[in-house]
This record gives sequence, C-alpha cells and structure tokens, in this order.
Amino acid sequence: MKSTQLHAYHASHAQMTEFAGYEMPVWYSSTTEEHLAVRNSSGIFDVSHMGRISVSGPKATSFIESLVPTNVATQPIGKAFYSLLLNDHGGIIDDLIVMRLSDDAYLVVVNAANSKTDFEHMASLSPGVGSEMEELTSTSAMIAVQGPKSSGALQPLTDLDLGQLKRFRCAKSKVLGVDSLISRTGYTGEDGFEVILYGQTQESPHGALRVWDELIKRSFPCGLASRDSLRLEAGFPLHGMDIDLRTNPYEADLSWVVSADKAGFVGEESVREAASRNPKSIRRGMVLDRGIPRHGFEVLGTSDRVGEVTSGTFSPILKKGIAQCRVGFDISEYGTKVNVMVRDSPSPGVITKPPFYDASSRMPVRRSNGN
Repeated sequence: MKSTQLHAYHASHAQMTEFAGYEMPVWYSSTTEEHLAVRNSSGIFDVSHMGRISVSGPKATSFIESLVPTNVATQPIGKAFYSLLLNDHGGIIDDLIVMRLSDDAYLVVVNAANSKTDFEHMASLSPGVGSEMEELTSTSAMIAVQGPKSSGALQPLTDLDLGQLKRFRCAKSKVLGVDSLISRTGYTGEDGFEVILYGQTQESPHGALRVWDELIKRSFPCGLASRDSLRLEAGFPLHGMDIDLRTNPYEADLSWVVSADKAGFVGEESVREAASRNPKSIRRGMVLDRGIPRHGFEVLGTSDRVGEVTSGTFSPILKKGIAQCRVGFDISEYGTKVNVMVRDSPSPGVITKPPFYDASSRMPVRRSNGN
C-alpha cells in the first residue's frame, strides 16, 4: 500500500484506512468535529494522494484544449479551472482542475483513484514533441487549507499576499522556504487554498512535515470522512460514485463546463448530441426528513423506482440526511417530493439544489419550497 509524505504524522494521530491504494487518515477526532471546524474556522487535509501531472511545451495549450470541453486558450495565466476528461462517447473519465502557469505550462490535478488511468489516457493522445508530460505526484506533497479562517492560518507561512489571490487563481511562491504553488481552490464549499510543495518525496518529506506542523498550530487536522461530508454538503460530485464513464456532462448536471463554441475535443460529437435532448436521468441533490441515505439506496416516486442514491451522508449543518442521486429527468425539478428506501422503510425526501447550506451564515439554506 502506498503512503503520502505526511504518513508519519497520520499514523501516530489518526484512524487510518485504505483509499485509492494509499493508507490515509479517516479522522483524527470525529467526522462532525472536523466538518464543523472547516465550516466555522480552518481545517487542513493531506491531499497528496491526488494526481499531479505537468504538461509543458509549445503545443501544451492545444493538447489540453483537445482533452477537455472547456476553452483553454482564453484562460489567463494564473487561472485554475474545473473541467472534465471525456471518452469518445462523452462519458466522464474524471473531473479535474487545470492550472495555467504560463503560456505553455499547465498543472493538471486529478482524482487519486483515477491518476494512472488519466495519465495513460492523456499520454495516448499526446502529440509528443512540443507537449511534454511529467507525473509529479511522487515528488510533491499537497495540503488543502479550508475554511473561513484559512487565509489567517496559511499567511504566516508565505510571503505571497493571499488577500490578493482571487478564487480559482494560482501563483508560485515559497511556503516555509519550500518551492510551492498556491491556488485558491478546494472541494469543501468553503474559501480556502491548496498548496503543492515541490521536491517532497517519501525519502525526504521534511519540508512537507514542517509545513503541516506549523499549520496545525492554526488549523484542525481533518481526514477523508469529513472531506467527503463537506463536499457532499456543498453538492460537489465524487467520480466513481456520482459521476462515471456512463455519465455525460448533461446527465452529471455539469453542462456549464462545456464551452458553447468549443470544438475539437475528445467526445465532442457525443456531447453535442446529448445537448440536443433532455437526459433520461440527471444528478440531483436531496434532503431526507429522517434516516441516512447511502450509495445504492432506491429512490421512489409515488410508488415506482425513479432513481438511486449515488452518495449520501449525515449533514452536521442541517442535522439531516443528505444525498446526491441519479433520478429520471421527468421528476428532477427542485422541490419534487420523493421517498428513499432506508433499511427497507420509505423515508420522505425532497429534490434540492445544492449547496445545502448558506455559506455566509453557516446555516441551512431556506428555499421557497420550504427546504
């Protein structure tokens, strides 16, 4: 089993589990305590297991352009943007963040479970000369600092003025003397940063451990469980659960990543065809009156099965069960009442537009339909 550069700390302080071939921390204290720390203060996550792929050279922009349905050439230097890797049928190989570092240099951050598949997919389409790819996962560490007080936690460690770094922007800097890339991104629904620390390996992780130790003085260490509940509460999809190879951007409710005038990307024909009609099913959010929804639970309409839960959990903010689900398009309107079979008993719920909370007040979102 693989481990990250911060494994020594986790192994002595956290409950550990296997995830995507890595031994990772599930929690340090409890899922709820860590979840609320991020919502109300600042939490840190070791996300070094996520894949990091460098793409550079005079053909780098045209290469990235061919991989994703989002316009790339128009992105300014220093921009980080969310997009999708698609196959020829428009199915989602992975969702990812692309960072434009210069005119001809990019960093692509992908999901840990898909890192090898993504690299191989990209390499199979690479033009070769003029677009060089390099896997940086094993030679860099990555720490997410998330929450309303994340800027105060990270700022003492870097000379970069974090107040000037806008959302979905990135900049090279040093963090405690370690060459780094700081982006104002994250997957918790909160303001925050993701810090990539270069030159950190399993054999020499000292810079990463030093940064982690300093961040702990101002933030709560958090594990995979709270990262999952946070992203679910924010309504963000998890590849392999909420979206996958069988899901196109329209079924995933991610059509906004498809640039209207974009051409020449993998899966274009299938994506354009999907755009011309309503999807048979679509990803939606859902809040239950009682019970905790889990992956695979049936979603019922009046009596018949109309979909299934793709991922679900307990929301510490709403104090209710929440889920993402795949339901028939004809019953996907927000406010539609459904039932979820929880332990062989129907639990009332309602189709709800995420996020499930008001980030400005840390309170449940109140909507006109009463949810």
